[in-house]
Amino acid sequence: MYYFALMSKAVVLSGGGSVGIAWEIGVAAGLARGGVDLRDADFITGTSAGSAVGALLALRRDLEELVSWQREIGRTPPESQGGGAGEAAGQRMAQLFAVIAEVMASDRSPEARRAEIGRFALAADALPEDRYVGRFRYVKGEPWPARFACTAVDAVTGEFAVWDAGSGVELDRAVASSCAVPGLFAPITINGRRYIDGGFRSGTNADLASGHDRVLIISVLRAVGGAAAEQMRNTPFGQLDSEIAGLTESGSTVNLIQADEASAQAMGINLMDRSVIPAAVSEGIRQGEAEASRLRGFWSGG
Repeated sequence: MYYFALMSKAVVLSGGGSVGIAWEIGVAAGLARGGVDLRDADFITGTSAGSAVGALLALRRDLEELVSWQREIGRTPPESQGGGAGEAAGQRMAQLFAVIAEVMASDRSPEARRAEIGRFALAADALPEDRYVGRFRYVKGEPWPARFACTAVDAVTGEFAVWDAGSGVELDRAVASSCAVPGLFAPITINGRRYIDGGFRSGTNADLASGHDRVLIISVLRAVGGAAAEQMRNTPFGQLDSEIAGLTESGSTVNLIQADEASAQAMGINLMDRSVIPAAVSEGIRQGEAEASRLRGFWSGG
């Protein structure tokens, strides 16, 4: 449990690439316009893209300025050797998906599966870690917010890591580790260990909000039904239903905002495609504004 008080409220932010960062910022801005300010949460936890957004919320950054920043990113050409653009990046993502499919089909422990993905990450010709950590300079040197936590996975052992105010980790490096997609970005060194994207334990890791009275989950990933849901159940991308059930059983009231059809279409299938960031942030704002009236009472405790 992390930093909660009587009748506390928590925010959980999922992974979703650079496009997901834009959409989640849009949702937060849209909710705030409708009177639901996520920056008031007692606990904020993020995984991968959600760690970047969660850090900004916990630092109480101006949401409208963040929206403008995302729109500017969408108008800026990508770095010539950035990890999320170009044919080589597409090939590395295809390799990653092949590795994921192979390890998820095995009967090894979750840690062993994650370690196999970590081995792929350590061997990949990816964006060097110093360059990647530099992308998170917007939180460099900031004191760690006591109510914020983000996730990562040890690239060698597959063990799950949670960074918080007591971890002694620099905020920019912790967020970078949570976002370090294997094959695109080199694993991040923290205390002599190498770490990859926390989404390889769960796309949301919503169980970290256990113990809070009200939990709002914001997920880029949409619900998957039918046979596909059964196939996804034991993967990092199919944990949300069980996490919500666990939170509910422990006494939390849970609400969920998922990308709706319009948001999903705007974001597309390549969540690292910065050209769609302006559309993603706009759809996030629209969806946040639409959800605000439903969530005002929940968020205020009324």
